[in-house]
Amino acid sequence: DFGDAPNDAEFSANGIFLADRGSTPKLQEVAYLYRPLHATISADSVLVDNRLLFTDSSAYECVVTLGREGVALRQAAIETAVPPGAQVQYPLPFGPPDEPGEYTVDVSFRQRTDTAWAPSGAEVAWDQGVFKVAGEPVPQAPGRPLEVVEGIHNVGVRGDGFAVLFSQLYGGLASYRLRPEVDGGRELLQGSPRPNFWHAPTANERGWGAPFDDGQWLLASRYAKPKHAWELHLERRGDAVEVGFGYLLPTVPASECEVVYLVQPDGRIEVTLTVRPGAGLSDMPEFGMLLATSADFDQLTWYGEGPEECYVDRRKGARLGLYRADVGEQLTPYVRPQEAGSHTGVRWASVTDATGTGLRFDCRDGMEFSALPWTPFEIENALHPNELPPIQRTVLRPALMRRGVGGDDSWGAETHPEYRLPRDRELVFRFGFQGIG
Repeated sequence: DFGDAPNDAEFSANGIFLADRGSTPKLQEVAYLYRPLHATISADSVLVDNRLLFTDSSAYECVVTLGREGVALRQAAIETAVPPGAQVQYPLPFGPPDEPGEYTVDVSFRQRTDTAWAPSGAEVAWDQGVFKVAGEPVPQAPGRPLEVVEGIHNVGVRGDGFAVLFSQLYGGLASYRLRPEVDGGRELLQGSPRPNFWHAPTANERGWGAPFDDGQWLLASRYAKPKHAWELHLERRGDAVEVGFGYLLPTVPASECEVVYLVQPDGRIEVTLTVRPGAGLSDMPEFGMLLATSADFDQLTWYGEGPEECYVDRRKGARLGLYRADVGEQLTPYVRPQEAGSHTGVRWASVTDATGTGLRFDCRDGMEFSALPWTPFEIENALHPNELPPIQRTVLRPALMRRGVGGDDSWGAETHPEYRLPRDRELVFRFGFQGIG
C-alpha cells in the first residue's frame, strides 16, 4: 500500500506483529494460550498441570503474589516438581485474607537462568485467581444538601465543590464544573455525553460485511434526538437528584433510549442507560456512552484487565490489576485504524491531567472502558494512522459490552454468538462518574 492501484489494502497485514516488528496486543493472548504450565488456583492451594513433554516444572521458579485491588501485598516462592504430563497440588504460601475487598492470587513460572532466548526471571507461564472477601465499605460523611436551580433553558444542580447543568433545550448533560466557587471552576466535559452503539469497524467486521448490517446503529449514535422537546424528568430521591432524558433513535424499525442521571451530594453521578431496539435489527457493535473531555486529561489509570487491549473474546491473556498508560498510545497502530484500545472487566478508571484533575469512572459489575484521542467516527474515516486528525480532546467510552473481535478467518467468519450483544430485547447499563482533583 504505497500508492499502487489496485492493492489489497491491509489484507495479510493483520498478524501478531506489525510491519515494523512491533508487537500487537494479540501477543498477550497468544503467550497465555501457548503457556506450557497451567495453574488452577483456589483460595488455599494451586494445582499445577505440566504440559511439557520432557521438562520437570522444577526447571522454573514458581512465584506466588497476593494482591488487593491492584496492589501487591505478599510474595513468596513455591518449590514445585511436577513431572512432564502430570498434575500436582500444592498449598499456597499464605492463607486467605480477612479484610473485605477483592483479591488476586497470581502464580508465575519464570526462567531460573539465562538462556539463548530469554533472560533469568523471564515469565514463561502464569495464571490468576480472583477472590472476594465480603464486607461493606466504610460509609462516607454526607456532603451539604444539593441545590436545584430551574431556569428557562437549563436545570442546575449544585453541591459541595461541583456544579452540573442539564439542558432542556438540547436534551442532555451540558456541563460538569469542579470547584465552581473558584473563578468559575474547571469544566470537565466537552459537549453532552451521548448514548453510543458504534465502534470503528475492525478488519474482521469489514471482512464479513458487518457495516452493511450495522449501519443503523451508526445513525443512532450520531443523530438521536430528544423524545420530547423541552422536557426532562426531574425528581429528588433522598439526598440525591434524578434527571432523565428520553431519545428517539433513527432506526427502521424505530428504537428508543433513556439516560437517567442520579446526582449525589459527593459529586458522583450514577448513570442508567436503557435501550429498546426495534424488532429485527442487527446486534449492536457496542452499547455504552460517549463522553468527550479536555485533551489535557491524557493520563489513564484503570483497575481492570490489562495491560494490553482486550475484548470479550480475547481476554484470557489479560490479568486483573492496576495499570497506567498515556491516552495518546491507547489506539493500537494497526495498518488501518479500527476499533482498538478497549479494556474489559474495568472496576474503575480515571483520566487526569498533570495536576491530577480529571474524571473518575466506576462500575460495580465491571465494564468495558476505552480512552482515546479520537471518536469512533474519526478513527473509521482514516485509511492510515498518519491520517488521523490532530488531537483535540480525550474521548471516553464506558460500555456494557463491545462486540468481540472474532477472527476465525477475516473473509466471512462472524464473531461467535456468545460474544455479541443480545438482539430484540431491552438492555440496561449502569456506571458512575465523578470529577476529581
